[in-house]
Amino acid sequence: MPTIEIEVSDRIARHLASVRLMSYMVFPDNLDLRTASEVTSRTKLADWYSGVFAEEKKKAQTRVLSGVEFKSAEERARALADPSAWVRDKFFNDFLKPLGGVIALTDSPSADALMQEWTRRWFGIVYTGKLVCLIFSINEHHPQFGASLNKAIYVLRETEGKDQERNAGLRQFRFPSVHESSLKEAWRQFKPVAHLCAAYVTTESHYYEDELSRDFMEYWLKPPAIYQDDVFGTFCRVARSVEQFVTTFRSHGQRQALIPKDEIYSLPEKIFEPKASPLSARKLTDDEMAALKTYRAPKQFV
Repeated sequence: MPTIEIEVSDRIARHLASVRLMSYMVFPDNLDLRTASEVTSRTKLADWYSGVFAEEKKKAQTRVLSGVEFKSAEERARALADPSAWVRDKFFNDFLKPLGGVIALTDSPSADALMQEWTRRWFGIVYTGKLVCLIFSINEHHPQFGASLNKAIYVLRETEGKDQERNAGLRQFRFPSVHESSLKEAWRQFKPVAHLCAAYVTTESHYYEDELSRDFMEYWLKPPAIYQDDVFGTFCRVARSVEQFVTTFRSHGQRQALIPKDEIYSLPEKIFEPKASPLSARKLTDDEMAALKTYRAPKQFV
């Protein structure tokens, strides 16, 4: 699978990169929906950036435009005559042109339809992230148990799967309960972006810890944490560490890596510092450790 091409040179580039990473994570199996998601999010970003500029005083707007290299004197005159309109047009053109421009937007599903599909996929994204984080943790902190997908599924089933309050909450939003079948289906669908799912779970649970502890809907109305400047870098470092792990780790008796390199949407190496060290996995909770100790190998492997 191809590398996810992103740039991180400045704040706007990082926002566009966040949009692309989220679109890949949510729609790894559908190019049309992935493109539609990115187009819709880029439109929202263009609207937000141009709105912020429009609220600036005329003097500040002129100062910003003085640093712009215009293609012609005519374009410069148009920009100075109506800075807000010119900047709005430029943002929309720059953000949408790489994906087909306004035509791509008109051909896309509505924002509401995309949000409904994103909501429907949330369970698979989150639990794929939890599965891969568990495998990572078992391998790093408890290698004597032999990390595997089966063990991670078992641990989640024995911990969150037996949490009646949690499962009732999931059913309230029409998500499946935490069962072996739902976890296997999540892994099957989101395996190519498991590293992004892991980064999503890690950053969301930390950044929105208070909201998640109070009310799911309070959390759900918030934008993904990756859009915050201080979270984007962490998201990418977690994703990279997990990607390096899953593409090299082999469970006992397996010839292939947990996720072969040609089956994962990789992050580009150019966005990281040359000597950036991989991040460590979290330690297992007491409940997870207790469940792991009771695991018995199934007759058939995933």
